[in-house]
Amino acid sequence: MIGILLRVLALTGLYLLIVSSTKPGDIATGVVLAALVVAVGRRRREASAPTSARATLRRLAGVPALIGGTLVDVVTGSAQVIRCCLRRPPDPGLVWLPTGPTSPASFAAWGIRLGITPNTVVVDVDEERGAVLVHVLDAHDPETVRDEQMASYRRRQQRVFP
Repeated sequence: MIGILLRVLALTGLYLLIVSSTKPGDIATGVVLAALVVAVGRRRREASAPTSARATLRRLAGVPALIGGTLVDVVTGSAQVIRCCLRRPPDPGLVWLPTGPTSPASFAAWGIRLGITPNTVVVDVDEERGAVLVHVLDAHDPETVRDEQMASYRRRQQRVFP
């Protein structure tokens, strides 16, 4: 029961971050949507292979780092956008980010995280290739962009969405 409540709270928190509001109606909407997502996920999980309680707790323990890390990404991305507005943008462009073999939930969560930050925009998703095409403000060194994004994925998201 605690795991369900934590999932609903985490998803509600992400929803409120996305809509940038803490109005009672938005909170209620977030709770309802999160509860629906958790209920559907629980039903699907029960139909598939069972997971251990220990694995679930380990994943939930990573949620604060995921939310906090996403906030850090939003702040640093906003700072980069501000710098680009005050000066000429360095070298905007498109970069393919490999996702490797991940679950659909992990793939979707990463796309959402990339879309939340103001300095990146998801342009295309190639599930067969296992890659995401992202527009970034500074693409002069695509390898560095890939390394930074993969490090962020490993540090912040991989524990929660393996």
